[in-house]
Amino acid sequence: MSSAQGAVLLDGKAVEPETYTGDSITVEGAPGNPVTGEEGRFAVTGCGLWVQLPPLASGKHSLKIRGRSGDFSTGVDYALTATAASA
Repeated sequence: MSSAQGAVLLDGKAVEPETYTGDSITVEGAPGNPVTGEEGRFAVTGCGLWVQLPPLASGKHSLKIRGRSGDFSTGVDYALTATAASA
């Protein structure tokens, strides 16, 4: 985690990521899952840079995520459309 770096832009404005150094979490794998190939519950450590987005106004939004740690890097661009929930 010490080398992890990341950036998130929501509609062109930076959203500051939070660092989680490691929490124990339980994951339930479905039969034939592509990560482990096994089903059942697994105890793992969840860590990384995480972002909680604010509520989005109705309309179109762009979300850009970039990150890296060591020799791993990732990047994704999302085109989001938010609509108001009906009562």
